[in-house]
Amino acid sequence: MNVFGNSSKQLLQALTANAKNETMDYVLQEMQAVLGEEMPEADEVRTYLQDPDKPTELSTTQQIVAMDKLLECAEVNLRTLCDLIRYQQLKEAGAVNSVEEFLQLVHPDDVRDISKEDAD
Repeated sequence: MNVFGNSSKQLLQALTANAKNETMDYVLQEMQAVLGEEMPEADEVRTYLQDPDKPTELSTTQQIVAMDKLLECAEVNLRTLCDLIRYQQLKEAGAVNSVEEFLQLVHPDDVRDISKEDAD
């Protein structure tokens, strides 16, 4: 029996479940902000997002908002992953020594905005 393999598999399953839960929490929270009183039940949203081609009780507007928020979350995750890869490459090349240097290099406008907020 491969204990390491089983542990890795369990870790992957736990991480996958956690990522799904975080994504669903994000989608539901953002949908609530947009839809207010027209917010559907969480189970309906979850069922729709797991298979959007199946018939659903969600209105067209609810479907659009749910899919938009899911795609928004995926975009944020992709951008974060790309920044992490960029940081790793720049650090290995010796171009940056810290996350702060990286952020200033790659996102100079965002760093200035944060600095102004901290000063206030």
